[in-house]
Amino acid sequence: MFNYEEIKRLLKAPYEEKLELANRCIAEVLQQSKKPCVAFSGGKNSLVLLHLVLQQKKDIIVLFNNTTNEFPETVKYVRELGKQWNLNLCEVRPKMTFWQVVEKFGFPHISRYQYGEPRCCVILKKAPAERFYRRNGIDAVFTGISTSESRVRRVHIAHNGMIYKSKTTIRGYPLAFFTDEDTWRYIREHDLPVNPVYEKYKVKRIGCMVCTNYFGWEEELERINPRLYKFVMEKMGRELLTTYI
Repeated sequence: MFNYEEIKRLLKAPYEEKLELANRCIAEVLQQSKKPCVAFSGGKNSLVLLHLVLQQKKDIIVLFNNTTNEFPETVKYVRELGKQWNLNLCEVRPKMTFWQVVEKFGFPHISRYQYGEPRCCVILKKAPAERFYRRNGIDAVFTGISTSESRVRRVHIAHNGMIYKSKTTIRGYPLAFFTDEDTWRYIREHDLPVNPVYEKYKVKRIGCMVCTNYFGWEEELERINPRLYKFVMEKMGRELLTTYI
């Protein structure tokens, strides 16, 4: 576990120190597990995480959770990388599509504090992954989350540390103290192939293609896909941003 002062210090620590911490975390989790797995989303953090873990275990299981709400480019990128790197890649899908979840529960609300975790996150992300872990006897999972991304993740790492042990699964967070600058530096130094979504749509983070759970989603979706943005706003019964302008 880490207190907030330690987290602040580590976020500003030299790149080499963070890299050493990451490698140490990976080695420790691998030592404690029999059947580990890397959660790979196709984003830059999970790319760096995957590359780091492969240096220590080349045949590790790589899980891509296709939520049915992915950028088409992301799905293509993950599958192509699986072939290029000869990954032990497994792709899972949820029992409901994103739009089925929306029809039943509505779009996720922007405030997690008031409304809790969106149902789509549970149904499309958590549930398929947990089913895969149980069915395949996965006892450790590496995830590329960082304390630099959000307050929620800072709290999580502060309480659980870089290695968190639940009753059934060990969770490893090797990139807990990586910033975006650290991640891009690693990508440049190792000449890693990056998801084309970053360049094509000029986004900083890659996740679900349609997400109404963060501030500024309207502007971003309108810029990325105007037709889809209009469709979403109509389904929500809301006026377009251009109406106010």
